[in-house]
Amino acid sequence: METRYTRLLLPVALSFSMGVQAQQVQKCCGTSNSTFLLGNMTYAPHTQSLYSPADLVNEEDGLITELYFRYGNTGQALGNTLGGLLIRLGQTTATSYASATFLTDLDTALYTTEFTIPPGQSGEWFSIPLQVPFQYNANQTLVLDIWFTSSTTLNFGTFSTANNDQKLYALTLDATTGSLSSSGWQDMGFDLDPIAGISEQKVDGLQLVPLPGDQQLRVLRNTDDLGKADLFLLDASGRQLTNHTFTQGTRSITLNLGEMATGIYIVQLVNSNGTVYTSRFHKAN
Repeated sequence: METRYTRLLLPVALSFSMGVQAQQVQKCCGTSNSTFLLGNMTYAPHTQSLYSPADLVNEEDGLITELYFRYGNTGQALGNTLGGLLIRLGQTTATSYASATFLTDLDTALYTTEFTIPPGQSGEWFSIPLQVPFQYNANQTLVLDIWFTSSTTLNFGTFSTANNDQKLYALTLDATTGSLSSSGWQDMGFDLDPIAGISEQKVDGLQLVPLPGDQQLRVLRNTDDLGKADLFLLDASGRQLTNHTFTQGTRSITLNLGEMATGIYIVQLVNSNGTVYTSRFHKAN
């Protein structure tokens, strides 16, 4: 199975804020409770689901930044803490599984050693923010692949509709085939950021300034620490493309983007004391 993993140096234990009605795109609304997504460890710690354009409302091209699911009617009062949560996304032209074979060539959007879903009310939405935005094409089917290694609330359910060969489940991450017998295919939503050219952005310790034509990007250190530091340019999967060095007292470095393909890229600044600053940008052309 081909999988692309991120190298993002981000906190390893995550939880989410209760922005429960923000999703722009969604598949809704079922009343069937299913633990085969974010709860069950006996049969379904690994699931993969397909959401075609016809299944979604308000779909359009953009960067998926946050996923949403709906509390079911089991375990919701307890919430759940998932260990080793891995979420991967991809796209395909298929609208259902012709066989019970897991799709591969997926991008890692989130990996954390621990993720906590707080208690909630049946039917309400809860969110899972992604570490790496996923570039979504509204004309293709979205592949949602979820894996976790532990679950504190094994009966934690999410609402779903009938599974018409659109969800597989298995016990292991490296399974090549799974079962289509799950009766539930979960309601799901996601937030989108529009795809555009590189825009200027500023985060703690790091500022990205596009130069005319979007073929060069100036990276500025907006921190008082101007000691020696390392700068890494990564692709969306976390693979290192280039590395550069800020010498003592240097505030900016210019990256040449002319030969880079359209897509999402990540800039990481690592100071000599180990502090890491991360920012992302989208190169449109």
